[in-house]
Amino acid sequence: MFRERFDASLENIRMSPIVSISEEVRRRSREFEKSGRSMIRFQRGEIDFSTPQFIISAAKEGLDRGLTKYPKSGGEDFLKQSILRKLEREQGVNDLSPDNIVVTYGGQEGLELSFKLFSNGAGFSPTWSCALENFVPYAGLDFTEIPLKDDFSVDYERLEANVRGKDFFYLNNPQNPTGKVFDKGELKTIVDICTRNGCYIISDEAYEKFVYDGLEHRSTIQYCQENIIAIFTMSKSFSMTGWRIGYVVTRNKRIAQLLRLGNYTQTAGVTTFLQYAAAKALDDQANADRAIGEMKAEFAKRRDALYSGLERLPGIRLSKPEGAFYMFPNFTEVIPPHVRGKQREKYIYELLMQQGIATVYGSCFGRHFVDNVRLSFSATPVDQIEEAIGRFEQIFSKRSAA
Repeated sequence: MFRERFDASLENIRMSPIVSISEEVRRRSREFEKSGRSMIRFQRGEIDFSTPQFIISAAKEGLDRGLTKYPKSGGEDFLKQSILRKLEREQGVNDLSPDNIVVTYGGQEGLELSFKLFSNGAGFSPTWSCALENFVPYAGLDFTEIPLKDDFSVDYERLEANVRGKDFFYLNNPQNPTGKVFDKGELKTIVDICTRNGCYIISDEAYEKFVYDGLEHRSTIQYCQENIIAIFTMSKSFSMTGWRIGYVVTRNKRIAQLLRLGNYTQTAGVTTFLQYAAAKALDDQANADRAIGEMKAEFAKRRDALYSGLERLPGIRLSKPEGAFYMFPNFTEVIPPHVRGKQREKYIYELLMQQGIATVYGSCFGRHFVDNVRLSFSATPVDQIEEAIGRFEQIFSKRSAA
């Protein structure tokens, strides 16, 4: 007889609910659009901008240069040097070397390898669904969700109580799904709490370039401590989601060495001509600033249109995102009290889906914000957002009147 159960690290992984939701949206949209109305998609974090042409040209140049052989595990030196220049230019960090950097297949591989270093951890709730559905079970971790307050501010007493005895704390800044940006004071306090409790910090900084209203992204790598593992990606900043290039930065060279071994074991390194294109993206400031500026300006318009529309509706509580391209409104006041359990988790999601608005229900991001839904405006133009607001008004003005 063949065995019917395999290793738990793979058996326990679940497909991201966002992928499942997107498949459901694709299926249900065919029927919905027969009515003559379009399905408005807020469920994915994919960006609707093309990868900038100067990066595509750089990839072709890399091919012409013959960069098609086995890559160097952990990253080519030319890309690491570009990363070092970027960190000094943008974060004022100038005490690192190539040995402090590991290039990975997207930020996701960097995160997965970092989680794999430890046996238990904690992180804020809500949190990115892949951390819960993929990294935690794959690494076989005991993981504690620490809820943010209703306004997404930090309860420091709760944080201190829950990181005590933990190997690491997962921090996503700017945050998916809330759009919160942790400021200088918040970051300093979080780092101090983790450090005095002997807790490493896995700092996910995927949305570093998308911060609004004059705010600045501050990286945890600015703190000169060996308990910080910072993960970056080219996916969001340069609309390179399908290129799968990210990198880990840590002052702890033992951790960097272990991550390089993991990178070698899993993938043997990132495709070399893609690394060449990534280096060009980081070094060509003029083209990079232009491309990122265009995306950021458009995302800000979408955010403002979505926020101003939802803000007018009774019973919906929301915070204006300071970064990323997500909004995470709360619908507790409009959910009937008798709706509970699994039905409650999908109540608003289903209500919106029936009117052609695709979202992600709050329980995908942990167990503490089940009355919320996530709206991604990464691929939803302003005209579609305005159409969605009209549908929201139809749904919730009626419910308010009732």
